[in-house]
Amino acid sequence: MRAKWAYLKRIFSSYLLHYKSSNLRFWHTPLEVNELSDDDLKSLHNYPQNYEDKIGLITTVDHDGVIMLDYKGDLGLQYNPNAIAQLALGYYDKIIRGEDFSKEFLLQAQYFISHGRLVQDDILLWEYEFPFEMRNNLTSPWRSALAQGQGISVCLRAHVLSGDERYLQAAQKAFHSFRYLAREHPGGVLDDYNGYTWLEEYIVTPPNHVLNGFIWALWGIRDYAVFFDDKSAWELWRSCVKTLRANLCYYDLGFWTSYDLVSSKGPMQPAMPSSVYYQNLHIVQMKAMHMLSGDAIFGYYADRWSRQLKNPLFKALSQAWKIYFKVRWF
Repeated sequence: MRAKWAYLKRIFSSYLLHYKSSNLRFWHTPLEVNELSDDDLKSLHNYPQNYEDKIGLITTVDHDGVIMLDYKGDLGLQYNPNAIAQLALGYYDKIIRGEDFSKEFLLQAQYFISHGRLVQDDILLWEYEFPFEMRNNLTSPWRSALAQGQGISVCLRAHVLSGDERYLQAAQKAFHSFRYLAREHPGGVLDDYNGYTWLEEYIVTPPNHVLNGFIWALWGIRDYAVFFDDKSAWELWRSCVKTLRANLCYYDLGFWTSYDLVSSKGPMQPAMPSSVYYQNLHIVQMKAMHMLSGDAIFGYYADRWSRQLKNPLFKALSQAWKIYFKVRWF
């Protein structure tokens, strides 16, 4: 009960009392796809999603200038590898448009060579060093396919921009995490539930297959495959696209999307409806996946979930359900 009260107090402070200075302001920015040309699909040029709106939102930084998010409550200021990667990619969006933000990009990118922990089999992990509330609470430090994938995307672009071999080595060591199952290896981030390959944003039991984290991690795998023309990375990309094709229907609640897929594991694991932000994010990710893969199924779900988002009744029902879920299960 004490842990739940601390969680609710922190969430109340972040959402209602100190929204502009909390971590939430960084995440809840406009969502936009970067249109990808044929050259983009064959190189590390445009990233599939645009993050320019994240620039300038966070002013709390460490002594090197790397952003730290304020989670309020007991957590306070923390490094978030995912956030650092997205800010770096936002600066890269500016660079692609011809603006000189190389210094700002590399300032954030250097986190991925100055931080991280090497574990078994020479795997470099960019871990979260604070506890986090999920259906099963995460104790620090915890690893994530999402951080690994977006960190790789940043490191490869940093190498292209700077020529610094340390970024290349970091990307290669980080990619090793995608070679192992999370339940079998201290550096693994994969799951093989029901015969499919899953990229796990959160390493919990049972695995919860978070959709947005899966896709963001997958883009890092594709970047790695493109840059190195790596056979195992291309095989993993194709396997994960197959996973999405077969399982997107289970993220569809009929009127809204589900944040994850734990509900498929048993009756005591109910579906968690997405917030409005994540409904929007799922739509953007489907549009990007359509461009990256050419598969019409992603376009179908982008259109379907867009129609759900525009329905006021569906929006109200989903958010009422989500509030109940958070109070009851977190």
